[in-house]
Amino acid sequence: MLPSWKERIALAKNRVHFFARCANKRYWPWTIPFLLLTSMNIDLRPACSDDYAFALGLYVEAIRPLARTWTEWCDEDQRAQFASLWRPAETWILVLDGREDIGWVEFRQTGDEIFLKQLYISPARRGRGIGSTIIRRLMEKRRGMARSIALFVLKNNPAVRFYERHGFSIASETTTNFVMRRDMEDAA
Repeated sequence: MLPSWKERIALAKNRVHFFARCANKRYWPWTIPFLLLTSMNIDLRPACSDDYAFALGLYVEAIRPLARTWTEWCDEDQRAQFASLWRPAETWILVLDGREDIGWVEFRQTGDEIFLKQLYISPARRGRGIGSTIIRRLMEKRRGMARSIALFVLKNNPAVRFYERHGFSIASETTTNFVMRRDMEDAA
């Protein structure tokens, strides 16, 4: 399936940002065209109970180092908490080129707001525009159905900058989290 014109524009923008990141990392000039030509087709499929171990693994890998700043990490407690919050009906698995599970996203709509509960991408696939693609798709698909999109993010999570780049701003905070929000009308 060919990407829509909006997805093509987004891909072109990601390539420009990717080129800037490559220049900052000083890749050899002849490797940049190869890296830019590598296209990714990201599909979302509904999660099922078989995806639990995959989702838990990504969650633990991403959150453990961040949570240790705020609390003592106990694997048993975290696994129990994750199990109590796991909602396959609200979860989508990110699939690369129809072959590889590379992450997952969980969201739900409550009234006129979408709540982005979780977004995790495999460490080997981070920094390639996948998260940006997912945020854009979510906002495009839900435009007109909600007024805003909100999320919680740990204060020490580098993803805060990612969400700010996508138009989210800090609406409030707790001891450990920022509550971030953006209007859907501002979605590009």
